[in-house]
Amino acid sequence: MGFLRGNPLTSGRRGAITGLCKHIIIFITGGENFIKIYIPETYEIMPQKKIYLLRAGFNGSKFQINDKLKDEINKIYKLGLELAQPKAVCDTYKIEAIPTELIPKSFQGVKSITFFVSTLGYEIDNYISNANTLSSMLMDAWASEAIEAFNESIDKKLRKDFGKGTRRFSPGYSDIDVRKNWDIVSNLLKTEIVVVNKDTGIITPRKSTVCMIGWYDE
Repeated sequence: MGFLRGNPLTSGRRGAITGLCKHIIIFITGGENFIKIYIPETYEIMPQKKIYLLRAGFNGSKFQINDKLKDEINKIYKLGLELAQPKAVCDTYKIEAIPTELIPKSFQGVKSITFFVSTLGYEIDNYISNANTLSSMLMDAWASEAIEAFNESIDKKLRKDFGKGTRRFSPGYSDIDVRKNWDIVSNLLKTEIVVVNKDTGIITPRKSTVCMIGWYDE
């Protein structure tokens, strides 16, 4: 993966990951230590309209949506794209370098794991907190699906580079405590694009995720 800090595991893959690193901002922190932040294309955070509406509670029937509501739905979709500040930080580690408490049991047999954190930024949160009830509900639904679309885009690019892998996994499911979000963000990825409460594992901005994928190939 291309968001590395001198990681020997993937240094030879840089040619394969240029597509994923096409839009990045690089912050130099000194010496060989650096963080690369992936800034996606707009289409990567564009959820399907049908999925957005289902998340918002509409069952897909056109009779539920009058012209006024349709205008609001479309307005929020466009506004979400304007307010979102999507970015991600990612790094890949050999399995022996990863603390055992961060390795899901379902990842048995993997040779390496990619960890990534993604976010839509704080402006989305601010809008949800201050808008009227309908607009807030629609934006919350749109943003939930937009961050998933972003994660899916990252997922596909990683699989193209790394080959056979596990399903995408986030702390809080199965055997990895949600509080491990803090360890991953603070100790592995060492990024400040999100803030994690060490005691609860809750991430801010709200529309942010921590994910991992295990890889079976060397």
